[in-house]
Amino acid sequence: MPVNNPDKPARRWFFSEEEIYQLTEASRQEALAQARTLLKQWWLEAILQQVTRHLAPPATQSEQEVYYVYGITWAGLSVKGPEPLETISFRNLQALVRRVPASEYSLDVIRQRLHDAAWLRAQLRAHHRLLASLQLEGPLLPLRFGTICPERQHVQALLSVNYEDFCATLALLHGRQEWVLWLDADRPRLQEAIALVHHLATDDPSLETETDRLLQMAAEHCHQTLAALADRSAVQHLDVHRHPVLRAAYLVATERSDAFRNQVASLKRAYQTLGIRLQLDGPTPPFNFARLHLEEASATVG
Repeated sequence: MPVNNPDKPARRWFFSEEEIYQLTEASRQEALAQARTLLKQWWLEAILQQVTRHLAPPATQSEQEVYYVYGITWAGLSVKGPEPLETISFRNLQALVRRVPASEYSLDVIRQRLHDAAWLRAQLRAHHRLLASLQLEGPLLPLRFGTICPERQHVQALLSVNYEDFCATLALLHGRQEWVLWLDADRPRLQEAIALVHHLATDDPSLETETDRLLQMAAEHCHQTLAALADRSAVQHLDVHRHPVLRAAYLVATERSDAFRNQVASLKRAYQTLGIRLQLDGPTPPFNFARLHLEEASATVG
């Protein structure tokens, strides 16, 4: 085993000033080269990102989205439905919205297609069907078809500008349901019954007048009977020469809905022998009792 000799002096290295300068300069150049490589990579990535953004095709209308506002509820209420809806809140209110392609639902597109009757009927059915299928813990204030807001802040502006009106309407709808009644008649059958009772010939000119009179009385009687069970009622039309003869809506307290439906069933039995038919739809979204005058900030279709 080798033994260190403590008396032998340790070897030392000595460099001239020229050698030290060359060594330092070489290291500096290597560091500069490495820094240039790193900076070159950084600049290359930055330039590529900028060029990519510059050369990317502009966003088409189909890639843009707008907010379709279906209705208003109290903030915090859970909402379930066949399609996922977003909620946008403002104070005590929340809007139920869905983001849809601007190419199909922008304000200009909807205005252009309002003259397409088939398209409009399909859109209205889809709008009403979605609202009718929603399940929530409290009242729903349905908005009309085509309530479109371009941006999220426009939805909040809609809630802000109409805040008092929305709150008052939701308070009216709380604990109530809308029901819609249709009344129509089989005129030949009704005329046959009238002719039999009054001993008239089927070609008697007074038969048409009597038929109109009886239909008017029946429609008014049904409406007044049902309106007495409702908190509010509204007649859309009553015309003995139209089909249906009567269309009316009723806002009924939830606890009285069974009594209301039973009354409709009783009226239906009473009038069916005369050929007068009654049909009840509901509960439906309360469109007939949510008459709103939305401010311009809402950006809705007129």
